[in-house]
Amino acid sequence: MPTEPPRSTAAVLPKHSLPAAESVVQVPTATERPTVTPVPTTVPPTPTATPQPDLRPVVGLQVGHWKIEDHPDEQAALRRFSGAYYRGYDEWEVNFVIAELTRDQLEAEGVVVELLPATVPIGYEADVFVSIHVDGVTGAQAATRRGWKVATPFRASLASQRLEAAIATTYPAATGLPADPLGPSYDMRAYYAFAYYRYWHSLAPTTPAVLLEAGFMTHPDDRVLIFQQPERMATGLAKGILAYLEAYHPADPDARASIGLAMLRPIAADTPIFPRADERQTPLLRVGPAQPLVQVAQSREADWYLVFTHGGSWDLGWIRSSAVRDTGEPLEPPHPRP
Repeated sequence: MPTEPPRSTAAVLPKHSLPAAESVVQVPTATERPTVTPVPTTVPPTPTATPQPDLRPVVGLQVGHWKIEDHPDEQAALRRFSGAYYRGYDEWEVNFVIAELTRDQLEAEGVVVELLPATVPIGYEADVFVSIHVDGVTGAQAATRRGWKVATPFRASLASQRLEAAIATTYPAATGLPADPLGPSYDMRAYYAFAYYRYWHSLAPTTPAVLLEAGFMTHPDDRVLIFQQPERMATGLAKGILAYLEAYHPADPDARASIGLAMLRPIAADTPIFPRADERQTPLLRVGPAQPLVQVAQSREADWYLVFTHGGSWDLGWIRSSAVRDTGEPLEPPHPRP
């Protein structure tokens, strides 16, 4: 685990010796006293310590749904998503407790921690980013749906995948919670803070990142931990982050690089996009060369790409890899930077 770097030591200056005093000059008279010419002295400069870079890892912990009213205009639609709710408790309140407890454990190990609200700074950079949430469902599912899940972004870097694997090992061991059998959703992987190709207020694509759904606040067994033992959830998360940092910090640039193609465009007019990687499906829509596309995943054989339409309604679907070309255009939001 990285430790705080040693304090820098000021350079030792060479010893300074004052110039020897000049000889006393006497005026050859009987009445005048001898005079001495003053000797100028040199005052050595005050030693200055050379600042050393802070090599401690930086971890951003985002409190899911906290301060959603402060979302910028480009994310105005997100101001109405307050998350899960249970008997007077909003999700952000639970997330905040878990985040604070996790922060305390990480700081005790010498990690620099930044607690972040729902709004992410433009191009946010850190050695680790975790968005902390709890889940919730209604109706009959509330009695049966439970467990945790963790997701990397679409186009996840190798560093993000390693972070996910570390947390997936330590979190269930510390909490005893089962994994949600449905696993991470597309919505988790397309989380707005990950979507640097859609929003300016998002992570830098080189920031290793995951989203953790810590449990279901609507399930009675998960609620025992959420409301009575949140420190166990914090321990599971903190241990995963520390294990990742111990193994891989600082991550090399290649490991932090986002995996995926540049902007794509259809080669021909009326190119179909399907709900699944199957041409027997009814197309969701048809697009032409004027429509840029963001590739976020691919089939195992790489003959299909999962893409978003870039801008507009941001439709998600599958397109034949042979039907598009890589334009080399940068992946940036379709609107001006705020």
